[in-house]
Amino acid sequence: MTPPSPAVRRLLRRALVAMCTLGAALTVSPRPATACGGCFIPPPPSPDKGTVVTGHRMALSISSEQTILWDQIAYAGTPEEFAWVLPIKPGARIEVASDAWFDVLDAATRAQVYAPDLECDTGAFFCNVSIAAPAAAGCGDGGVGLEDGVGASDPPVTVVSHGSAGPYETVILSADEPGALPTWLEDHGYAIPADIHPLIDSYVAEGFDFVALRLLPAAGVQQMRPVRVVQSGAVTTLPLRMVAAGTGPFTDITLFVLSEGRMTAQGFAEVAVFPGQLSWDFGTNTSTYAVMREQALAQNGGRSFHVPFSAKGALFREIENEAAERPLRFATTNGWTFGTIAETYVEQAFLNGESSSTTCADGFDALADDKRRVVLRPCAEPAGCPVDDATEIDARRLMCDPPVGSDLPLDDLAQSLVGLHPADVWLTRLEAKLPREALDADLVLVPSGRQLQQSSTLQTPLGVNLPPTCDLAVTPVRADKRGPRSGRFGVGLALAALFTLAFVRRAVHRRRAGAPGEVRS
Repeated sequence: MTPPSPAVRRLLRRALVAMCTLGAALTVSPRPATACGGCFIPPPPSPDKGTVVTGHRMALSISSEQTILWDQIAYAGTPEEFAWVLPIKPGARIEVASDAWFDVLDAATRAQVYAPDLECDTGAFFCNVSIAAPAAAGCGDGGVGLEDGVGASDPPVTVVSHGSAGPYETVILSADEPGALPTWLEDHGYAIPADIHPLIDSYVAEGFDFVALRLLPAAGVQQMRPVRVVQSGAVTTLPLRMVAAGTGPFTDITLFVLSEGRMTAQGFAEVAVFPGQLSWDFGTNTSTYAVMREQALAQNGGRSFHVPFSAKGALFREIENEAAERPLRFATTNGWTFGTIAETYVEQAFLNGESSSTTCADGFDALADDKRRVVLRPCAEPAGCPVDDATEIDARRLMCDPPVGSDLPLDDLAQSLVGLHPADVWLTRLEAKLPREALDADLVLVPSGRQLQQSSTLQTPLGVNLPPTCDLAVTPVRADKRGPRSGRFGVGLALAALFTLAFVRRAVHRRRAGAPGEVRS
């Protein structure tokens, strides 16, 4: 019997994907993330409190109107010890963000690695899927909180504002003399290493203010929420030098960038993990992706970034799973699946209790090709807000109802798009493992010279420890085995074809009967 043509093999492969529990669905599970500006431990440090900062997970949206930096903090320790310090531009405001925002951005863009296709003498087919993603890193132990007298300051340090945001007490500080701000911080209980003093002074000389956060007395570590810093205008620089406060030999960086173009890190090499060199171990169901990623990031003395995902219009349109030859599906924590990042974000926020409704997502599909500009203008009533529907989108249309007992809407998605055109927004994920010496300059983002999309789904062409009687699908069939293998392959193909026909027939019947759900091939 003649082996099936490539077209038939692709059809069979799609049927097999339908038969298996699709590994392409991403499970969005809240987990500790990574981020700090500068974390400081109280002196003297205990023996088990060496490194306090091990990684950063941040998101950045950039438009000509405003820039937002999201930071999600993971912390191990007692609430009264937590402290977080970040340089900010004057006029910035601090707000609480949703856990769902980071949950979905992370799950939707991390690399997924699939096993190679197999052809087996028994007629069995294997659907082995593994998600090979770097482990999340945490901020670790933080510093002492803001002590008594936080609302008062001695010149030349000015307390610009003092208030609260969600579970945090916040204070924004400004100084105009070298050494004043480090002294103020130490006087209020921060353990500032000597080598950080000139760093803080350099930020002060460059016109930065500082924000310091601590958990309110009634809050616990389990109540920690992501925070966002909103600044006016386009700000493409991240205060990477401040990350050096409390770091160990290496710091893991994960950065999600939303902008009208693919962005890259200036002065850093952009390194790749080549799919053609990946190998799959069928004995352990793991790939070599993690090892190859570490090797790539170690290039150029560690001054490298890897981009596992970048796509234009990724928030509101389906993303192709190139390995499975179908759109990606994203699963929330209760197992419901959705086709876009924006829709999944709203559903996960509802499950988290961060919104009391999901109806705001009803019009999201129309935004995939919408080139109008998202605007957010203050006004008392909708009728009094000057929005030109022909060229503009009111950002409030993208906000969701606040959770029960709150008057703050779910608005991370809406805020991230202010000043941007939804159809033109790229989502890019950048990853790095920076040695301490690479934290000697701030991170400047610039448009990439190659505006190319990068798929997060990879299929390994190589394999080891294959199941008995199986070969890689790309391996030529040996002459002495051609007869038996072809016959058995034909039986498997016939069974799969019957399943495919039954699957399609059921799908057509469900659609005619008005059954809920959607079937994709």
